[in-house]
Amino acid sequence: MAEKLEIVVAADLDNGIGKDNSLPWRIPGDMKFFQSLTTGTTGEYKNAIIVGRKTWESIPEKRRPLKDRLNIILTRQTEINVPDGVLVCSSLESALEKLESIPHEHCYIIGGAQIYKEALQHPMLTTIHLTRILQEFDCDAHFPAIDDRFALAAVSDTMEENDIEYRFQRYEKKSAL
Repeated sequence: MAEKLEIVVAADLDNGIGKDNSLPWRIPGDMKFFQSLTTGTTGEYKNAIIVGRKTWESIPEKRRPLKDRLNIILTRQTEINVPDGVLVCSSLESALEKLESIPHEHCYIIGGAQIYKEALQHPMLTTIHLTRILQEFDCDAHFPAIDDRFALAAVSDTMEENDIEYRFQRYEKKSAL
C-alpha cells in the first residue's frame, strides 16, 4: 500500500515551532486538536506517528509513548531506551518501509524541524495540518515554508487561549495536471 503522509504542526507567524526543545506557548485547544486528529480512526487500526528523537524527548515522560497510536522515533543513535511497542528507525524511508507490514490508518509526522523538512519533500505527503499562532515568539526551531505544491483547503475561525490567538489551517497537495 502506498503510504500517505500528513504533517501536524503548530507554528507562529515567523514559522517558529519551538525554543530550547519545548513549546514556547501553552494552548490546550491545540493539544486537544492534536490528540483528536492523531488518535481518531474510523477503522480497527491505530494511526502511526513519526517523531524525531529530540521532539520525543521533549514530550513529558509520563505521556510517552503517546497512547492509542503507533509511536515511531527517528534517530541515528544506535542505543536508545524506549518503552515496549515503540519502534525506532534510522530514517523516514526506513520507518515507511516498516509501516508497509504494519496495519494502520493514517501516518502523521509530528516533528521536529529536521523531520518536517524531510517530510515536506516526500512524494507521499498529502496534507499539512497547521495550527497558525497569530503572533511571534522567540523560537530557535522553525517549520519550513509551505511551497506552492500545496493549497490552503480549510481555515477555522480564530480562537484565543491564554491571550494567544490561533486558527487551524489545512493544506492539501495540489493535484497533478
